[in-house]
Amino acid sequence: MNTFINYLKILVIPIASIIVLSLILSLLNLIGLKTSNIIVLILMIITMLISGFFIGKKVLKKGYINGLIIGFITSLLFFIFSLLFKNNYEINTIIYYAIITAASSIGSMIGIQKKTNG
Repeated sequence: MNTFINYLKILVIPIASIIVLSLILSLLNLIGLKTSNIIVLILMIITMLISGFFIGKKVLKKGYINGLIIGFITSLLFFIFSLLFKNNYEINTIIYYAIITAASSIGSMIGIQKKTNG
């Protein structure tokens, strides 16, 4: 049960960042600046690295598995939200979800390594 609560606490980071980033990027689009999909991808990678890092700091071992779990749950939430908005799915979408899942796993490995070294 404690692990489940840790996952929920960590999931607040990507969800809150998506909301904030969506607002900021929509405001930039309103004033005429076009945001690139690469910028959104980079920001999501950074967010997932941070989320993975925090879960890695909380677990005792196997940080990569916990990072994969956080990344998979986040990807699943994004997939459900995109189903609600009826987006088209292409190979790019699957690659995007795989990248953010991998970033979360790498972040958790870094987090567990920092905990054992520091």
